[in-house]
Amino acid sequence: MRLAYAAYLDAIAEESDRLEDLAERGLNKRVPSHPEWTLRQLAGHAAAVYDFWIAQLLAANPEGAVEVTTRTFDPGELASKSDELAAALETAGPEGPCWNWSREELTASWVARRMALDSAVHRVDGEQSQRGNLPIDTELAIDGIDERIAVHLPYVLGKEPGASLGGSICLVCSDAPAAWVVEVDRGRLRWRHGRGPADTALVGRASEVFLFTWDRLDARSFSVTGDLEVAEAWQQLPS
Repeated sequence: MRLAYAAYLDAIAEESDRLEDLAERGLNKRVPSHPEWTLRQLAGHAAAVYDFWIAQLLAANPEGAVEVTTRTFDPGELASKSDELAAALETAGPEGPCWNWSREELTASWVARRMALDSAVHRVDGEQSQRGNLPIDTELAIDGIDERIAVHLPYVLGKEPGASLGGSICLVCSDAPAAWVVEVDRGRLRWRHGRGPADTALVGRASEVFLFTWDRLDARSFSVTGDLEVAEAWQQLPS
C-alpha cells in the first residue's frame, strides 16, 4: 500500500514537529529503544538523517551516494532540516532521480516514504521516553509494515545469511483489512499479503504491528496464537 507523495511530506512535517516538541521538553531524558541516547541526541540524529537525504536529493544522481560531512546537530536544527527536506522533495517531485541503499526505485518517492516512516518511528522513540505514545496513522502504519517486509528485510538479510525465525508468522491488523505471512529461514525471506496458515499469528492495531516490526513493541504486548518463540524471534532479525 503506497500513499500519495504529498501524504508522505505531510507525515514528515507532523512527526518531526512532534519530536522537536518532545526534545524541547525533556532534552536529557533517556530513550528506551536507544538507552545510550538522550532525547537531545535522538533529535540531533533525526536532523542528521534529514541532512543526508537532502544531499542525495539535491545531487539527483541515482548511480551512487553523495558523501556528506558528519557533524553533530543541535535539536533546534531539526525544524530547519525538516523544512529543507520538504523543499528538496517538492523540487524533485515523486519521479525525481535519487540514489538509495535498496538500489531499487531510485526516485524521490522512495526517499519521501522512508523519511515519513523513519520520522514516525523516532517520534514514538521520543514519546516512549515520556512513558506513552500516540498511535501512528493507520494507513501510514500499514504502508510501513509493507516497507519493512518488502524493502528493508531483503536488504538487511543479505548481510546476515544465518537469520531465521524458526517458523512462519502471520501479522494481522485488527483495525484494517491488512495481513502478511512472513517466513525467514537461514537468511531467505518468503512472504505474501493476506492471512494464511502460519506457525504463529500476531494480532494488533496497525500502528502496534508496525512498531513490532521495528522492535519498538515486543511480542508479549499482542494477542499471539501458536508458537510464541517464532514471534519473539522477530526481535532477533537484523534492523
